[in-house]
Amino acid sequence: VLIYGAPGSGKTVGATTAPGPVVVLNAEGPGALRKSRELHGDAKIREIAVTGKADLDGAYLWLRDGGDGTKTVVVDTVGEVYRILLEEQGGDTPSLQHYGHVNTTIERFVRALRDLPMNVVLVCHEELISDGTTGETIRQPVTGGKKLPAQLMAQVDVVAYTKVVPQDDGAPEYMAQLVNGSGRLGKDRSGRLGAARPIDITDWVTTATTT
Repeated sequence: VLIYGAPGSGKTVGATTAPGPVVVLNAEGPGALRKSRELHGDAKIREIAVTGKADLDGAYLWLRDGGDGTKTVVVDTVGEVYRILLEEQGGDTPSLQHYGHVNTTIERFVRALRDLPMNVVLVCHEELISDGTTGETIRQPVTGGKKLPAQLMAQVDVVAYTKVVPQDDGAPEYMAQLVNGSGRLGKDRSGRLGAARPIDITDWVTTATTT
């Protein structure tokens, strides 16, 4: 799953609704999982702080060896991981070669995670770009790199755009758009999730895989 949207639209909390135990590769800082822990509990959520490539390599090897029963790995956020790796490799003045190397590193890392026997959730912020043909404003995930958004979306089974929908009683409902529309990108390989759905990735997995 690749889940993306505006700040406060339920991305991180939604990512941790996936089947647990959930390991979060956290590049967003120590406070990023506070709400998720309040809602889901410390027993479900495990955290690995990402400060450089060595953290990604170590996490992958641990997950490959079973990850102590991990059912889901979350990368939060892909764009921040990109920034960390770029600064690590290129400092304040990265070259085109550094950008290309980081792009390749992340694409290969995600592909390696995808092939593990567990769920993978990629969390991204959103950015607005203009379609050069139609002039339409497109909201796409922030991953770093020009080609990386399309590459990562091609690797996953579900692309979900997150949005807060106010209810009649004023309470917010966190929803995901799962099809292309209104400049937002969506995808569902299973064809079972519908155009929009509340953000509950355990429900998505069950619905998509139950025959």
